[in-house]
Amino acid sequence: MGNNYGILAIIPPLVAILLSFRTKAVLPSLFAGILSGCIIIMGGNIFSGTAYSMDIIVESMTDPWNARLLLFTFFMGVGISFIWRLGGSLALARWANKKFKSRRSVCLGAWILGMLTSVNDCLVAAVDGNVFRDISKEYKISSEKLSYVLDSTAAPAAAIFISDWIAYQIGMIGKGLEAANITDIKPVAAYVKSIPFNFYSILTLIFVGVIMYTGKDYGPMLLAEARTLKTGEFVGENAVPMMDINSELGEPKDTRPMVIIFILPIIASIFVILFGLYWTGRAGRGIMGVLENAEADKALLWGSMAMAATGVFMALITKIMDFKETMDTFIDGLKLMTLTAAILVMAWSLGSVTQEMGLANYIISKIGDNINFGIFPIIIFILSMITAFATGTSWGTMAIMTPLAIPLAYNITGDANIAVSMSGIVLSGAIFGDHCSPISDTTVMASIFSGADHMDHVKTQIPYALTVACVIGVLYLIYGFFTITPAILIPLGLVILLLLHQILHKYYIGKYNMSEVYHMNMKEDISVK
Repeated sequence: MGNNYGILAIIPPLVAILLSFRTKAVLPSLFAGILSGCIIIMGGNIFSGTAYSMDIIVESMTDPWNARLLLFTFFMGVGISFIWRLGGSLALARWANKKFKSRRSVCLGAWILGMLTSVNDCLVAAVDGNVFRDISKEYKISSEKLSYVLDSTAAPAAAIFISDWIAYQIGMIGKGLEAANITDIKPVAAYVKSIPFNFYSILTLIFVGVIMYTGKDYGPMLLAEARTLKTGEFVGENAVPMMDINSELGEPKDTRPMVIIFILPIIASIFVILFGLYWTGRAGRGIMGVLENAEADKALLWGSMAMAATGVFMALITKIMDFKETMDTFIDGLKLMTLTAAILVMAWSLGSVTQEMGLANYIISKIGDNINFGIFPIIIFILSMITAFATGTSWGTMAIMTPLAIPLAYNITGDANIAVSMSGIVLSGAIFGDHCSPISDTTVMASIFSGADHMDHVKTQIPYALTVACVIGVLYLIYGFFTITPAILIPLGLVILLLLHQILHKYYIGKYNMSEVYHMNMKEDISVK
């Protein structure tokens, strides 16, 4: 798990996160975090620290999982470029103008599609963002709101529904059961038992739907929506979108815009990913067994290649492009994702540095051995939040916290069922921290595929994530002291969340004097035409 540098292990993620918020320049901020950590590891030697930071970055790029995800990102860019230039997005926008009747229907459509494509959280951002980015501009929905939908349906849905996340969670739970010497509950059964305790995912998915349906925003998101409703500006005045297709790829061809050009590459991608999960995991028995054995990174790479190949095929078969134009579009698609790839590599490298410095060890050492179980669930939740926020990875947080939380809970209570509930609590904290962290790869991808400024996305999403986190923090306290079933706690949490939503909306409407904008929002919900 790495060495233990004590409180110094906090410095790299702290530098990266503070600089990201201060400068809005994510890439140099991430590198500054990596460099600061490497200098500490090298005993304060700047030259050795700089050299070591290069080694860390190279290792992150050449890690097989990371390398495949990088290629996935590049091939997704190729697929997007063909969809755009062949007129697929243009055709979809024209179709949407006829089918979508309100802002509300567009927002709800993005929410539903996000849950339907949850086979992988990165896929949610890519597919949902591509489908609704241009439609959102048409219906005066801010980039911040679209990126919130992408980010807040991706990991929560993937953590609950059929996805590659399930196999990973089962693996981490298995390690926790082994460490606790619990033999009467199998990892798959323990995973199923843990699902109801993943309060953050459950309540976040509902909360996103409520906000999309009511249009009752608050905090920075209310200001972003007001800007778009009043001016039609998809991004803020000083925003730097992480991906601007119009400027990167130019105007689409209006030769023969067809919706099938948009749909076919995405369907090909999803089909191949599902097939890839089955093929690489076919040694397992049943759906859970297949997922447990599947190699998700390979399946994603194959799916993105299918998307890119479908784009090339359509360009040539329809004769909308000649061979040279097709190859130029392919290259431009790769260029489109260069910044994305660089940020992903930096984020992974920072995670490696914090792991080597023993950040998790330092955080866990603060728990202590003698704790009242009443406060144990909330402690595990908060530690998971902090770890995920600092490292930018929910999967890394699960790997650190789940094998520790289960045996600790079992040691305190002697109850195996209570012990396995901890994995759901770890996952809640991990996804929250991942959502709020500007150095998270899924947060970055949500910004990219929505066309949002990354830090604007982070700033507008944090208040919503914190609202849900505060509510479920109360639920975990109640569970710790009274061990009340989730069947009661989840409805209770939902009622509190809905009341809090109403209170916050009314407060910020008054604070920003936005009653006119809210009525405009309701008017816009009837028709934007």
